Amino acid sequence: MTKPQGSGHAQLVQLMRKYGHNKDIDIELGTVMAPPPEVLIRLDSFGFDLDKSDLVFASRITESPLQQGDRVIVASNDAQTLYYVLDKAVRY
Repeated sequence: MTKPQGSGHAQLVQLMRKYGHNKDIDIELGTVMAPPPEVLIRLDSFGFDLDKSDLVFASRITESPLQQGDRVIVASNDAQTLYYVLDKAVRY
């Protein structure tokens, strides 16, 4: 394998083109339908809500509690047995 050339960004793009993306993990957006402690999150790709038994939260989420209507970034494994709430999704 030849070493990627250029800036860090260019090298990352070259590696992604060569090896592709991780097909075992999906990243999606969701909406908080009910805040903790009885949290419900609806993924954009689903027609139903995930409850706290389906979800694992990054500790940073607990520092700024979720509110109804918040958008969140959620990762799931290929088997979609657990969903990982990584962070709030915001736009500036």
